[in-house]
Amino acid sequence: MLKTSLDPHQVLLDSFQTFLRHAVAAQEQNDQSARDVWLQAASHLCPTDPESIAALIPQLLAGQHAAEAETISRACAALAPHHPGTHFQLGLTLQLMNRHSEAIAPYREALAIDPNVPSLRNNLAAALMSANPANPEVAVLLKAALQETPDDANAWINLAKSRLAGFDLDGALEAEERALELQPDNLIALGNHGQTLREAQHWDDAERFTLAAHRAAPGKASFVSNLSMLHLLRGNYADGWREHEARWDGSKELAGKRPVMPGPTWRGESLAGKTLLLWGEQGMGDLLQFCRYVPVLAERVHREGGRLVWNSFPQMGALLARTLAQYADQFTLGGGVENLPTFDYEISLLSLPLLLETREETIPSTVPYLQADPRGVDTWRQRLAGEKRLKVGLVWTGSHGHQRNPYRRVGLERYVDYFRELDDVAFYSLQPGAGAEVAAARTAGLDITDHTAAFNTFDDTAAYVSALDLVISVCTSVAHLSGALGQRTWVLLDVNPHWVWLLDRTDSPWYPSATLYRQAQFAQWEPVFDKLTRDLGELAASRRQ
Repeated sequence: MLKTSLDPHQVLLDSFQTFLRHAVAAQEQNDQSARDVWLQAASHLCPTDPESIAALIPQLLAGQHAAEAETISRACAALAPHHPGTHFQLGLTLQLMNRHSEAIAPYREALAIDPNVPSLRNNLAAALMSANPANPEVAVLLKAALQETPDDANAWINLAKSRLAGFDLDGALEAEERALELQPDNLIALGNHGQTLREAQHWDDAERFTLAAHRAAPGKASFVSNLSMLHLLRGNYADGWREHEARWDGSKELAGKRPVMPGPTWRGESLAGKTLLLWGEQGMGDLLQFCRYVPVLAERVHREGGRLVWNSFPQMGALLARTLAQYADQFTLGGGVENLPTFDYEISLLSLPLLLETREETIPSTVPYLQADPRGVDTWRQRLAGEKRLKVGLVWTGSHGHQRNPYRRVGLERYVDYFRELDDVAFYSLQPGAGAEVAAARTAGLDITDHTAAFNTFDDTAAYVSALDLVISVCTSVAHLSGALGQRTWVLLDVNPHWVWLLDRTDSPWYPSATLYRQAQFAQWEPVFDKLTRDLGELAASRRQ
């Protein structure tokens, strides 16, 4: 007899899918008899009624059989196109696979057949929010869902997200409190409430709910990551750095994206005779903030008798090489893992504060720690020499894809409203790709110039920034660049800022040349701009005297 290593369960699953595919093909050919034969054959292997399929799909997903779960769900929807439950199941399957945008179409199919399928409106609302949390259709769907089932905690959770995206903080908190009344131990409700309480600046309560979620599910990395952000924001670096290591599994932006390195992570072992690879992660702002650690790390590596090789982002141009590459034994830009220099240990740039036990008083805070190209700076100074007014660079939005950008951005139109009457200030855009906005701002009366087409790398931007008198920016990479260059920098912050800016202070231990302008209340920029405009006018007047 032939020996086989085939998994009988996989054989059964493959046969079940094959029979369903044949049934679908027969139906498409209007061969009802063949359809029924193939469907009956499939039913002998596994029940095909909607309830049985609904029970099967989560088992397949839990067993890492996502492709099979999708195939079966699509086949069932095709075989019963007038049954709302099959379309609902297909949408749910895709949603459980984190393919929310693809779930929308089958959910809409189900909604057109029977809008009262349990959880349908709520699930469709959640799928729509994945693309646009502020989608107005979401509130309509959730209102209808809660009229039908007012005790649906999941609908209240989603309603809270929708309200927060619409800048209704009180409404979001109220919805989350209702969800927790219905399900006090709901992990999503606990975690979300901890996050929303940060927007209300109820920091102790925020930490209490975030910690409750973590204790209820200690293995869930997202709760640890949330705790790290909160602890770092509150200046608790001892816990925050340790918890920050959960970012690779718990952060929405980073989960599952840590590169697989051909060597172990450095955890403080002796580097005598060893080579340590330092590499960058996340965004440009993170690199600009944490590259300050390169001299500190290099001193330790060399003191222990090791070598330091550093791989960084090519978008920086020559900026890092000019100032910091001298500390490394080898410096490279870009390339995949396969092109990295040979090493014995590796460490990410953002893990250095943990290994070096950084506290506020030990932050490497000397600026500038980056230097712009002197020739580039001179070129821009000569080009702008005819302008005798205060020269101010403006940034009004971060990355449009960042989950917090709706709360961080101020919009160029707000600068227009507040700054166009300042006669002693010349404004310069530092916002790449915003030519149409700048043109509209000039038409509206703001004296703003746009040279960003000349910026190919951050080194180009650094030279330009160094030729200005002041940078005003929301929390984005230019704020970090300007701070690293030691340029006078005014940073505009929402109530729940990136952790680097800490709380309740106008200065920054990370950037001594920065002044922080903070919202006092959620989404309220007007008081911030009132003070900002006064201070800018006074600075311009002092330069004129």
